[in-house]
This record gives sequence, structure tokens and C-alpha cells, in this order.
Amino acid sequence: MSTSTKYQGWLHSSFFGGLQKLSVPLSSVLIQMLLAKKALTKDQMGVWAVFMTITAIQETLRQGLVKTSLIKFINHCKEEEQKYVLTAAFILNAVMSIIISLVLFVFAGYFAKVEKMPELKEMLYIFQFGMLIMIPFSHFEWLMYGKVQFKGLFWVYFFRQGLTLLFVVLVYLFTGGSSLNTLVVIYNVSLLAATIVAYYFVRQFLTKSFSYSKEWLVKLLHFGKYVFGSNVSTQIFRSADQLMLAPIIGNATYTASQNVSARVINLADLPSQTLGDILFPKSAKKENSDNPSMIKYYYEKTVGASLFFVLPLVLTILLFPKLIIVVLATREYYDAIPYLQLISISAIFLAFLKQFGVIIDSTGRPHVNFITITIMGAIQVLSCYFFIKYYGLMGAAYALLFTHTIGFIISQVILNRYFNVNFLNSFKHAILFYGEMYSIVMEKMKAWRTK
Repeated sequence: MSTSTKYQGWLHSSFFGGLQKLSVPLSSVLIQMLLAKKALTKDQMGVWAVFMTITAIQETLRQGLVKTSLIKFINHCKEEEQKYVLTAAFILNAVMSIIISLVLFVFAGYFAKVEKMPELKEMLYIFQFGMLIMIPFSHFEWLMYGKVQFKGLFWVYFFRQGLTLLFVVLVYLFTGGSSLNTLVVIYNVSLLAATIVAYYFVRQFLTKSFSYSKEWLVKLLHFGKYVFGSNVSTQIFRSADQLMLAPIIGNATYTASQNVSARVINLADLPSQTLGDILFPKSAKKENSDNPSMIKYYYEKTVGASLFFVLPLVLTILLFPKLIIVVLATREYYDAIPYLQLISISAIFLAFLKQFGVIIDSTGRPHVNFITITIMGAIQVLSCYFFIKYYGLMGAAYALLFTHTIGFIISQVILNRYFNVNFLNSFKHAILFYGEMYSIVMEKMKAWRTK
């Protein structure tokens, strides 16, 4: 078997999955550059960063309860049962979205007061329209993941992020700036457009009737409750530093600096996210999830492929942090340089931790992932409180690396016990992958010359 044939399925999925994942952080970076350099003050950037963190939290919470369950059971159930799975997933999604929306509406003023950002209150009120649009959008999106429709996902996010970027540019050109409330309106409108595009790609998979089944509703809820708990802890782990900086230090500008660095790390984490979305449906299939040696291979190989991209990116960040900050923002954000360098190392840990959650959930052990990530979330909150209090912005970096180190150790012990995983093999795969990629390129070039 040739090298290109060996990876053909993964490469095809990775291509469109990678394009979809790449479009989000790249467009976010472009929007960030425009806002930081031209449209918003540094204080306003801090408020916008907290708002985007809140939107990310609500998306992750809904995904935890529904997305993983939908993908797992849509690949396990019989074809005639899929209509019950889709209906159950839609009900859970709608209920969860309404609950989150009510919480944000009722406590908007409280959140604004805690974060010491008065503008946040009205922004959360406007976002209520986006929460309603999120119900059909996320249902279509998760169905595309379950059916491995990465080409459709690419176009959905191309329109969502592309329109956001376009509207921000137009607002800036015609007004010379942008208000925070206007940005929230743009967020909602772009989400609506993306929902229409998503419907076009999934309409063939949607059932024409409302097929309620209490049995399937309970199944999805039972499986999703652990993943939901894991995602709550994940968001606590990921967002603690951003949400705790302003209240502890008393200045939103540090949140703005932290957010610029986070955008860079999101790009470095992109390979892990893309490969994780491909890995979950494959490892969730019954013939694979019941085979420990196959799971070991998938995990070590996937992490190795992630490291193949991550290691050069981390090295670049360590060597050229000032250039990165200048490109993304202005000299006003230079205080983020040492923070960015230190947290860049976390991208290596994320390559392992991301796939740990994917493998543990897909093989039917979501409770294990829940316990692990809950421990990490608790450690992160406590670490952030003490480190930020004494070291400011750099304290957030110390807390993040400390928590990642503990999480890495715990996850590798668990994976070794269940699947005999050896994390050193992932580094071996990463090194070998360079040679394999070279072989694939040579094979393609040879085929093109032959034609």
C-alpha cells in the first residue's frame, strides 16, 4: 500500500476539517487585528474578550450535553432509529439553550458588576437573539460532524466568519470605529446566515416528522450528562484566567493582553482540534471502540500528527513573540510577550489532553473524563487565584502551565492503564510523519507528471 493511499481517508477528512477549523481562528485573528489596531480601545478589547469567552462557554455547555451523544449514537444506531436520535438531540439542545439564555438574561447585570465592565450588561441582552438562532445552527452543525460532512462545515463557517469580518470592515470604513453593541449585532446576523447555509448541507439527513422517543431521550441524556459535566469543568479550566484577571487586578487592559495571546494559542491548537473531530466518529464505531490495540494506535498516531504541526509553531512563538504581537495588535500590547512565550508550551500538552478526552468519551467512559477534567478545573481556579494575586498577568501563565502538567500526568496514567498507551510513541510518530508527508508529496508530484 502506498503512503498516500494509506492516509487517503484521513487526508480527505483532514483537508476540509482543517479548512473549516482554520477559517475560524484566522478570521478571528483578522477581526482581532482590526479591532485592536483601529476600532476599539484596549479597555473595550478587554470587554469584548470577556463577552466572547461567555459565548464560548455557552456553546461548549450545549455541546457537552448533546453533540457527543448525537455523534456517538448516530453512528451506533440502526438507520430506522436515526429519526429518534435526531429528535431527542434537538429537544435537549432547545431546552439547554433556553435555560442558558434565561440565566444570561437574569444575571447579565451581576456578571457585568463582577467583571467591572458595565457595557457587558447590554451586550448580553442583545445576545439573546443569537441564543435562539443557536438552536437550529448547532443542531445542523452537530449532524454534519456525525455524518462526517467536513466540506459542508467548511462552507458554513466560511460564511459565518467571513460575513463577520466583512461587516466589521464595512462598519469601520463607514463610521471610523465600532461600538461593542454593534459587534454583538454583527455576531447574531452572521450566525443567522450560517444557519441557512448549514440547512442546505444537512437537509438530506433531516427527518420530515417529529419522532419522539423517551427511550432515546434518556439514552442521550444519560450519556451526555458526563460529557456535559466534563465540558463545564473544561470551560472553568479554559476560562478561569480570562474571567478572573479583571476582578482580581481591577483592570480590563490585562484581559485584552491575555486575549491577544490566547488567539495565537488557538491557532497552535488547531491541528489537535481538527484531528480530534475526525478521530471521534472513527473511534466511536463499535468495531474500533472494543479493540484496545486499535484505540492505542489511533491515539498515539493522532497526537503524533498534532505534534507534527504544533512543535514548529511553538518554536516560532518562542523565538519571535514581539513580531507576533505587533502583527496582531500594537506596541500597547507588549506586556503580553512573556505571557505568550510561557503559555505557548501549553499547546504541546493540549495535543495530548484533547485526544485523551476524545478517546475516553468515544470508548464509553465519559465519567472518567468528567472526573479528570473536574480535578483540572478545580486546580486551575485555585492556581489562578493565588498566582494572579501575586504575579498579575504572568500569574495566569504560571497557573495554566501548572494545571496542564498535572492534567498530562493524570491522563497518561489512565490511558496506559486502559489501552497501554505510551506518550513517547507520539513523539516518534511526529518525527516519522515528516518523512511520510515527504513521501506523499513525492507520490502526488510523480502522478501529476505522469498525467
